[in-house]
Amino acid sequence: MPELPEVESLVRDLSPSLVGRTIQGVEVHKEKLFNSAPGLTVEDLLGRRIERLWRRGKLSVWELSDGLSLVVHLKLAGQVVHVDGEGHELAHGGHPVPMWGTPMPHKSSHVVFCLDDGSILYLTDIRQFARLYLMPAAEVDRFLKKQKIGVEPLTRRFSARALADKLRRRTIPLKTTIMDQSVVGGIGNIYADESLWRAKLHPRRPANSLSEAEVTRLHRAIRAVLDYAVREGAAFVPHGKAISDREFPYCHGRAGSPCPRCRTIIQKDWVGGRGTHFCPKCQRAPPVA
Repeated sequence: MPELPEVESLVRDLSPSLVGRTIQGVEVHKEKLFNSAPGLTVEDLLGRRIERLWRRGKLSVWELSDGLSLVVHLKLAGQVVHVDGEGHELAHGGHPVPMWGTPMPHKSSHVVFCLDDGSILYLTDIRQFARLYLMPAAEVDRFLKKQKIGVEPLTRRFSARALADKLRRRTIPLKTTIMDQSVVGGIGNIYADESLWRAKLHPRRPANSLSEAEVTRLHRAIRAVLDYAVREGAAFVPHGKAISDREFPYCHGRAGSPCPRCRTIIQKDWVGGRGTHFCPKCQRAPPVA
């Protein structure tokens, strides 16, 4: 699933080629992907200029001219590719399948935006879970509040104290807790594994069992992992397996490979229904009750 770094990178990469462009045509091949506020339809996108792109949690917000906004949630496997009039790629982001460089449109390109400079933006989703929400700009804040997205982890509001307050209320596994979007906005499966590996904390530890020092360590790990992914490039894990010639991610998708820190073989388990990678030596399991 595209997480905070993937969506943030997509917003940053798309902005130079997309902001200022006017939407001249829209094709929606899977109607369930497109949702609109009462009184609005997909035709209301025509003639709108894209004025700004920004991110909240795993969602991106496209501010359009004349008081409209389009909220895009890529969910499990959504991907966005922007190509010029000759088919050359200008920007891409989101889920890595289909592989970058695949000719567009793909058979799973369900929404297509035609822009005034002849360029085309494709929203492709092999799972058809992505959703677009068209609404008045004045409704965006209310919409985002309904999503119950927690604090942005790369802002000053995300403090060790605030994280400790969230953790102490929960007895469920630590990984499940930090993937809860109301606890920390934007963390999903990949970066939960990476943060816990960096903090040397087992994913099954009860969230409320952490000491003050461990909470501080986790807080720093989350910030460091997300900052690195946004700055250096989001994790590339096609089909759930990390690429062998890339260092990052260090733990997620590397079951059967040696831990980069201690050389113990990384294991895979299931926590909260999600495939979970960890080092059994660096991340000691909690005692069995």
